[in-house]
Amino acid sequence: FLHIPFPPYDVFRLLPWDREILRGMLTCDLIGFHIPAYAQNFLDCAERILGARVIRKEMLVEYGDRTSRVGAFPIGTEFDTYESLAMAAPVQRDKQRERLVLGVDRLDYTKGIPERISAFERLLERYPEHREWAVLLQLAVPSRSQVQEYKLLKREIDELVGRVNGRFATADWSPIRYLYRSFSPQRLSAIYRDADVALVTPLRDGMNLVA
Repeated sequence: FLHIPFPPYDVFRLLPWDREILRGMLTCDLIGFHIPAYAQNFLDCAERILGARVIRKEMLVEYGDRTSRVGAFPIGTEFDTYESLAMAAPVQRDKQRERLVLGVDRLDYTKGIPERISAFERLLERYPEHREWAVLLQLAVPSRSQVQEYKLLKREIDELVGRVNGRFATADWSPIRYLYRSFSPQRLSAIYRDADVALVTPLRDGMNLVA
């Protein structure tokens, strides 16, 4: 099961290991994708790059002496569990005092966190009536923290948050609350419930479970 988007042929063929990746995937009996479009992209690539025999009506790929079945299996979240956690959690903030805009993501460069913070900064610039009223609560769950690209992303976000808070914060209000840590499902469910706005802004994503 591939949990990220599978690109179309014109993009996938640019990879230097395109054939090796396809051959590796085709050693599987069943290959799953989130949505039918990603499955179709895979079929196109197998046909055009490897010359595999593709039976689209049955979603089958024949390559060498193997046949692989291809399917789309959208994944969801456990709604009943989250609903019961949210209903049970105590209210922990005064909704009359502020409007809470919420972002919840792994710290990953596909999630659009810097762009989200910059957009919130632009909101405060253009619409000053939101100052001292709206708060962006950004929860960033640590991810691949030893990889250099992720270290650079964390530094960029840290600097952006500091810049926005430095520009707009007052003695009683900071526009961004940025928390770099994991949260329990119980606490997260309460935060989801109490937020006024959810911002889900991936640049490119598979099936986003926050959304």
